Amino acid sequence: MEVKGSCLCGTVTIDIPQVAEEITVCHCHMCQKFFGGPFLSLAGVLPDDFKISGKEQIQLFMSSEWAERGSCKKCGSSLFYHSLADDEYYFPAGLFDEIDQAKLKEEIFYDQKPAFFHYQEPTEKLTEEAFLQKLFTDSE
Repeated sequence: MEVKGSCLCGTVTIDIPQVAEEITVCHCHMCQKFFGGPFLSLAGVLPDDFKISGKEQIQLFMSSEWAERGSCKKCGSSLFYHSLADDEYYFPAGLFDEIDQAKLKEEIFYDQKPAFFHYQEPTEKLTEEAFLQKLFTDSE
């Protein structure tokens, strides 16, 4: 599916010509703090497979040894999670209007999920340990 989105103020826009119709949910404590809840993201996208306009308005934050996060300097919208291990970008599903047909695929850092979050769709559930093992094994 093709998706186009923007931050809240419209200063930063994102165009992804082709992305899987899958949503990943991250329950890690960092995502909970950054997004105010779980991070519902589009599947990982490589840098050559999307276009961002307004790059000069993006604030980067190294949130761990293996990832950085981007937000809009003007309105503060969360724009992406960039995995340095595999160079993939994960974009918040809420930035895009055209994702109604997307389906939940997996939940990661499932062992950090607050007890009050429940999804009806069946998903693959990976603990922090299982996800990090998969990430660093797949990127080697």
